Amino acid sequence: MKGKQIVAIDVGSTNVVIAVGSVEADGLVDIRGIVSEPIDGMNAGRVVNAETVGSAIRTAKERIEQELGISITEAYAGLSGDFIRCEPVTDHVYVQDELRNGSNQVTQGDLNDLDRRMRSVKLPDDREEIISMEPLRYTLDDREVDVPVGAYGHVLAATYNFVLCDRSMRDRLRQCLQRQGISVKEFVANAQVAHLSVATTEDIDEGCVVVDLGGGVTDVTVLLGGKVRYMASIPVGTDTINSDIRAYGIPANYIESLKRQYGSAVKESATDDKIVFQSARRGTTKSILRRNLAGIIEARMCEIADWVRREIKNAHCGKEFQPVVLLTGGGAEMQHIEELFLRELNVIDVRTAYPEYGFTATMSEHISTMAYSTVASLLRYGSSHGSCNVPKRVPQAEEPVLERAAFERPAYERPQQTQSAPQQTQSAPQQSEEKSRATVGTLPRIEAEDVADSPVDNIDDTGKYGLEGDKTPTLWNKLRDKATKVVKSFTASEDDFEL
Repeated sequence: MKGKQIVAIDVGSTNVVIAVGSVEADGLVDIRGIVSEPIDGMNAGRVVNAETVGSAIRTAKERIEQELGISITEAYAGLSGDFIRCEPVTDHVYVQDELRNGSNQVTQGDLNDLDRRMRSVKLPDDREEIISMEPLRYTLDDREVDVPVGAYGHVLAATYNFVLCDRSMRDRLRQCLQRQGISVKEFVANAQVAHLSVATTEDIDEGCVVVDLGGGVTDVTVLLGGKVRYMASIPVGTDTINSDIRAYGIPANYIESLKRQYGSAVKESATDDKIVFQSARRGTTKSILRRNLAGIIEARMCEIADWVRREIKNAHCGKEFQPVVLLTGGGAEMQHIEELFLRELNVIDVRTAYPEYGFTATMSEHISTMAYSTVASLLRYGSSHGSCNVPKRVPQAEEPVLERAAFERPAYERPQQTQSAPQQTQSAPQQSEEKSRATVGTLPRIEAEDVADSPVDNIDDTGKYGLEGDKTPTLWNKLRDKATKVVKSFTASEDDFEL
């Protein structure tokens, strides 16, 4: 693959999604592949079972590696959950008259001093860690300035947006990824980057709210003036709807398809017809009124919308703030979802948003659902923050087949006799036997048809083994005798067989 390679991993409450892309010369991201794998062991963005989470990550990783012929060793990882929060911090420095002309003009050195003070801020809770910090606004002598360098004043102040994360929750996910051979290039709060693939530049400048409706978490991002002003992760997702539907006796394997095909976020928009499907028991059926199904969905979605309204208020963007609300994520693929949020939030515009901005024209071949919005935004973030190490996959060489001779035992040679045997004319069986004993290598193979002619039947009364005229017991003769008895046992009848 050409260009900078980016790998993004979104470990959600219901699925783990891994995406691989490359950055083209024009800065657009070319998506090479995306895989999604069901996951267990996650609860509202928290890892509660490392084994099941690791198993899902491993399966997704192997699938995309096989598909693209690569090895994934490094990735950007997203974080969501109520252990993620943002906190505005304000500090100031006195402008140094570096030009020594009494003008008190702000220089880059003054700005660097202010940035260093921000990075040395101590957190009140040792369990939290700063994962990112960005300046929201600058003021010079109590007046807001967009570009402080070059302006005149005595006191330069800034408000930074700190994104904080519970260290233990982050480390749990890091360990799950490391056990699968993936090092984390950077942890990124999903809410902090949710807008990158679904919002236009105009939306970000004029003001918008991105609501990512996930299975276990709902991320809210408030943007104004081209910056993220506020973000929050609500520990409630659309999976709560599934548990409510299950309480009506609906089998679990029908719930998701039932919600997507027949569900509605507004009860008044639903009809009174009955939805009938087969039950788990053979010959029985289950049914639910479409209007009742919509009532269950509407109740939960109103609860989520109420959370979103409170978070928008916490952003403190002023009474005149009239944002466009962008709904994305897998939970946004529901009928009449825009109508419900428009009614509950009392805003002027609500629309669903697919990930589409910042990608090449081929992105539609890989992204066909709003459930991929988070991983797509992580790819966009990674494209401007450094490439990942994505080596090509080296095919494993086949193990060499060792020859049998490497495992065979060395042959035993018959010890030399101290006295030479008298020369005599030997019969054919005896000549064959002498030839076998002289062979250096494996033990001679004894065929079943040669047993009758074998000279090992010559056993004297003293119980010593040997050939005719040879009464010396040797290891070779004992081994040969044992082998001959085994061969005889295979040729004997059942009545003659003895152990």
